[in-house]
Amino acid sequence: MRVIVLGGGVVGVTTAYQLQKDGHEVVVLERQSQVAAETSWGNAGMIAPGHSFVWSSPRAPLILLKSLVLKDQALRFKLSADPRLYSWSWLFLMECTAEKARRNTLLKHRLAVYSQSVLHKVIADEQIDYDRNGRGILYFYRSQQALDKGVEHMRLLESDGQLIKVLDRDAIVALDPSLASAREKIAGGIHCPTDETGDPAKFTRALAAKVVERGGEIRTGTTITGIETSGDGVAQVLTDKGSVKGDAYVLALGSYSPLIAKTVGINLPIYPIKGYSLTISIGNQPRPPTIAAIDEHNLVAVSRFGDRLRVTATAEFAGYDT
Repeated sequence: MRVIVLGGGVVGVTTAYQLQKDGHEVVVLERQSQVAAETSWGNAGMIAPGHSFVWSSPRAPLILLKSLVLKDQALRFKLSADPRLYSWSWLFLMECTAEKARRNTLLKHRLAVYSQSVLHKVIADEQIDYDRNGRGILYFYRSQQALDKGVEHMRLLESDGQLIKVLDRDAIVALDPSLASAREKIAGGIHCPTDETGDPAKFTRALAAKVVERGGEIRTGTTITGIETSGDGVAQVLTDKGSVKGDAYVLALGSYSPLIAKTVGINLPIYPIKGYSLTISIGNQPRPPTIAAIDEHNLVAVSRFGDRLRVTATAEFAGYDT
C-alpha cells in the first residue's frame, strides 16, 4: 500500500519508518528544506514518562490569569484576535479538574512508557547516534515545602510503575557536580533514572535517511495546500508542487493539523502553544551539566546534547505567531 505522510517532524518520520517496516511504500511531505526543522528541532529532547503530568490541572486557570499581569509564569496566556484561541482555551479549562487531571496524567504516562519502549527497539535495530543520555532526568525543587508536594504529586506516577528516587541536595550534587555552585538554593529533588534525553532533530534526520535508503521518498520544500476528497475518502493531497496520490494518508502536521483537517470537515481540538529554547556550545567550561534537569520552580529544562546545551522554558498560548 502507498501511504502519504503529511509532515516531516519526529511523528511523521517515525510513522513512515514503522509503515515501511510493515511493507508499505511511503512518501513524506514536508514544507521546510529538511525534516525536523520546526517543533522537532527546538524542543528539550526529553523522553520523560516521569514528567507526564498534564498542564490542564486545577492550578492552571490561576496561573494563566496571573500571566496577564506577571511575566514570570510558566504558562502564559497572550490575548489574541483569533477566536480559535478562546474556543480551545475553554475546552482546556474544562479539563482542569482534579479528577480529569489524574485520569489524563495516567493515560499520558502509559502512552509515554509505550512510546519509550518503541524508541528503544528502533535504536537497537538501527544503531542511531543522536546524543542520547540515559542517566535519567532530575527534577529539583527550591524549598522543602515544594519538594514535599512534588514527592506527593509523583506518587501518582509511581503507582503506575514509574521508578522514582527522592534525593537531598548532597545527593543531587553527587549526581551532577555542575549544580555544586547552586547547592544552597536546592532543597532536594526527584530522580527518574529510566527517563532519558537526546537530540530530537538529529534522531529524526538519521531515521529519515534510513527510510530513504530503503526506498522511501521524502519530499522537502513541499507545502501542503489542501486535501481533495472523493465520497467519504481522500482522493489526493494538493501541494504547491502538484498533487500527490496514495492508498492511505497520515496527518502528522502537529499544531497545523487542524488547519488542513478543517478543509475536509474534521474539527481537531488542537491549538499551538509556543515554547522558547536556547542552544549553546559548552566550549571549555570545566564542569558542564552531565544529566538533564528541570527546575520545578521556574519550569526551566536543561538538556545536554553532546557538546551542546539546550535550555527550554515557557508555554505561551500565543497562536500561530512564530
